Amino acid sequence: MRVKDENKKEAIFEATISLLNEIGFANLSMSEIAKKAGVSSSTIYVYFENKEDMLKKVYLDVKEKMSIALSRNIDQPAPVRQLVEQIIHNTLDFAMKQTPYFLFAEQFSNDPLLDDTCRTEALGMQKHIFEVFERGQQEGLLKKGNLLQLLAFCYYGTTQIAKDKLKRNQTFSKLEIKELTQMCWDAIKK
Repeated sequence: MRVKDENKKEAIFEATISLLNEIGFANLSMSEIAKKAGVSSSTIYVYFENKEDMLKKVYLDVKEKMSIALSRNIDQPAPVRQLVEQIIHNTLDFAMKQTPYFLFAEQFSNDPLLDDTCRTEALGMQKHIFEVFERGQQEGLLKKGNLLQLLAFCYYGTTQIAKDKLKRNQTFSKLEIKELTQMCWDAIKK
């Protein structure tokens, strides 16, 4: 049995993300990934059962990085509105500074390969974000209802605007960020 090398695994992850963002799922092959990662095709199978297994593991790795980034500076004793604004800022920051990861997660989240088990695991990584929204509901600041739907009003609006900025190779002004956070807050506040 071959010994696993974390550097090779990371190279495979990075090659997969890069290629998927460049050429999409339809043209993504294990041999292209191996070539870009600088490993043999057989090396990929030391780490992953098949292409589906590899894509799911790469997705979960990216979602973990994203969840850590989105939870940055979320201090629970702070007011809920401040925490929601921080989550929005963190989302924009991740999208603009970790663009390959962001685009991969966005693209793969809509793929049929992503099964319910994988989705559930990815959602579990966002526990701290859900806690902020749940606290907002408990304090009577946020609308009652499904937490996932409430979070979606902030997250999906923010990510769609970020994707548009990325397509146009633009950045956000402070005023745009302020307006966006206000719109998100207005959508979820009670």
